[in-house]
Amino acid sequence: MKYVYSLIRFVPDSARGEFINVGAIAGSEESSDWAVRQIGNPVRARALDDSNALDAVWAFIDRLGKEIDQYQSSLDSLFGPHRSLDEEWVALLHRDHRNVVQLTYPTPMVAESAEGALDTIFDLMIVDPSQRRYRFRKKNEAIAALRRAYRAHEIGQDSEMCEGVRLSTQRYQVRFDFAITNGETLQLAHAWSFQVPNQDTLVEQVKSWGWTVQDAQSSGGMITTQDGKCFGVSHDVDVEVVYILPEQSQEAPALAEAISVFESLGVNRVPLESVRRVAERAAALLGRSPSTGVGF
Repeated sequence: MKYVYSLIRFVPDSARGEFINVGAIAGSEESSDWAVRQIGNPVRARALDDSNALDAVWAFIDRLGKEIDQYQSSLDSLFGPHRSLDEEWVALLHRDHRNVVQLTYPTPMVAESAEGALDTIFDLMIVDPSQRRYRFRKKNEAIAALRRAYRAHEIGQDSEMCEGVRLSTQRYQVRFDFAITNGETLQLAHAWSFQVPNQDTLVEQVKSWGWTVQDAQSSGGMITTQDGKCFGVSHDVDVEVVYILPEQSQEAPALAEAISVFESLGVNRVPLESVRRVAERAAALLGRSPSTGVGF
């Protein structure tokens, strides 16, 4: 998948032309997956810091991290992200920061995730003797794979594929990552990652999601798209789950509880590697022949 990255540089004195790479930002517009990382051992940067300017650099990186965290959190909110993080956003950061903090112009690369991109960048371009910490795969990876699978089956034209919809029932509301429509809602799909570190929060999210699905299966509901369109949801709407399995060595108690919820609801669930099955069912619901395109 295409990602873009920008190196974050500490420039203590632009007249001298000295700089040191102290971090990087990487992300993908397609997957909405973004991350920023700074060096863990700043000994080389401190050696150049004769004007005590490093604190401003760390503050800038901290602000970037908070903005990315807010954006990622908004992806799971009922009303979607408040702003878009994209290549143009990184280009503006490059243009607007020309003092002790400077960013290189966004450069494309191929990676499976933002954290994976940062791993490669730090290995090749940033000297940091600190130990790398564990990086987990986020649900954004599953969302991007599902989007590609739909497009491979030529689903997406004429508002057939709606992203970030709000499902409302008599008692609850919850966000779904995708809805497939043709005047009515044919399929709802949602992604989960069971590699996230906060398993307790994940369990509560799955249960809340399950209560809303159960209510829709009992009495139907309505979805609202990000541009304000509304489509009815019947009690027998096709509900799909795409999930990222935990690492083999990872304790993930949320997975067993989530599977129990999925089974009790009778929803279709597939691991990320089989995401094309979701798109195949969507194509069948739209009355189309299976595509020969690769969905993942």
